[in-house]
Amino acid sequence: MRDRARSRADDGLVWDAAPLPPLLRGRRRGWLALLVLLGLGQAALGALSAWALVRLQDAPAGVSELLLRALAVLLLTALAIGALTVHERVVAERLGQDYVHQLRLTLLGDALTPGHSTSLGVTVARTTNDLAGVRNWVSQGIAPLTAAVPLIGGSLVTLAVLDPHLALALAAPLAGLGLCLLVWARTALIKTRRMRRTRGRLATRIADTVTAAEGILAAGGGERELRGLRDASGSLVEIAVDRAGTVGALRAGGVVTSTLTTLLVAATGTYLGLTPQVTMAAMAVAGIASAPVLGIGRIVEHRQTYRAARMVLGPALAGAEERRAQAGARRRLAADVPAPDPVPDGDAGVHLELPGLTAPGQPLRARPGDRVRLVSQDPRAPHEFVRRLLELSPGPASGPPDSLWVAGRNLRRLTPKRVRRRVGHAAAGAVFERGALSRALHYRRPDLDAAHDEEMLARVGLDVSALPHGARTRLRSGGAPLDRADRARLALARALYGDPPLLLVEGIEGDLDDAGRRMLAQVLEDYPGVVVMVSTEGLAHRLGAREHRLEALPAPHRPAAVGDRRGREDEADEE
Repeated sequence: MRDRARSRADDGLVWDAAPLPPLLRGRRRGWLALLVLLGLGQAALGALSAWALVRLQDAPAGVSELLLRALAVLLLTALAIGALTVHERVVAERLGQDYVHQLRLTLLGDALTPGHSTSLGVTVARTTNDLAGVRNWVSQGIAPLTAAVPLIGGSLVTLAVLDPHLALALAAPLAGLGLCLLVWARTALIKTRRMRRTRGRLATRIADTVTAAEGILAAGGGERELRGLRDASGSLVEIAVDRAGTVGALRAGGVVTSTLTTLLVAATGTYLGLTPQVTMAAMAVAGIASAPVLGIGRIVEHRQTYRAARMVLGPALAGAEERRAQAGARRRLAADVPAPDPVPDGDAGVHLELPGLTAPGQPLRARPGDRVRLVSQDPRAPHEFVRRLLELSPGPASGPPDSLWVAGRNLRRLTPKRVRRRVGHAAAGAVFERGALSRALHYRRPDLDAAHDEEMLARVGLDVSALPHGARTRLRSGGAPLDRADRARLALARALYGDPPLLLVEGIEGDLDDAGRRMLAQVLEDYPGVVVMVSTEGLAHRLGAREHRLEALPAPHRPAAVGDRRGREDEADEE
């Protein structure tokens, strides 16, 4: 996908933001067509009500068959309009939720794509706050308009049949409202954009403050941080109140117009000297047609909120598509790399060549039982090596493809299921998904029998008997209630499960206590496969590991910058 230049006006609006995916796709087409039919149905019921009112005027005084029939028609028509309104709301919500579901999966899929660098707070904001703005526009903006246009159009036709001047009386205030909205809408968009950016900066500051809470308290900076947050929050309050005046004007415009339509139709009927029956019927039709006009201000508000959200989501989705395309292209190139010369001990060996990290003609080659420590004059290079191997980092956009062979198979040609059978990874600062501890243990190899769980936990010295529910204890917040050392033990156990041919150990000894480091050394010494380590010199010396020197990364190096043209601070501003 070509780069999309994004111009930013003085008012902070991005006018050429990448578009969102099309709404009219698949079953959503049918739902929009159904909304049109619902609007036409309400218009037809309005015409039927007008006919019943005209007939009602012919009924004699007292109870008569004509009176009862007209009242029955009016009652049933009112109930039918109510039923169609309920169905319209359900279809509208289904439409909005289905569209947002598609966008949410795209954004979350991007979080699992190599090259993703968006912060957690921004990702959460995009998948909740921004998508809520999109959903509101689709389900409470587009959907009501889809039903309102045929309803108002049908009502205008009905009034024109009664008398063309009545149709003009209904159309005049609607046209006036449209002109006013053209003026107010831009102001609402600018203020909405300003409020969202201010709220995003405040949310980012709160997240950073909470994350650094212990350091702030230890340095005695609690009051100072609260003062800063109080000022930022006060600024948001002022901006939100200022925006509320514009939003109130939008909603007031709908209320005033809705009232004027009925009054003007009644005044027109009186001025023209139309019969009471016709005037009453026209007022009923105008009343039905004015119902969606009441919410036109809210619809415009949703529209401007959606446009502000699109200025963030559009580039984010375009960047996600670009990253997926580049990751797929790199994987396809790497999958076609020819097999290297056999490693000693045949197919059980490891051949890892990452251009830009491994020196030309010097891939990392090892056989079972080898222990290899990654070293470089650039401390970032060993970690980047592991990230590239695991496809956590996109690597260079150009140059020769990676050549990664483990146990005789090209990793880039294998499915994720087959890759995880061949590669285990244990790193410092492990964060676990929410769920039972036993699930976290089996996460890499869910196909293996749980009969060996106790043996594996004992192998890494993780005692789960003290936990509330043993191995069934639910982990939350990245691994609680386990402490740092036990999380490292669990990460190691997960990586060891099934004894993959290649084990990657990345700085995990820093999270372990003294007993844990002795355990780690013993486990790695006895491991039957290849161990590639980013570790201390002491651990490598104890294991007798050989060193493999990597090249320094080019400066500046941002491993996860594909499709991301701005810094994290700008991302917060966009939210």
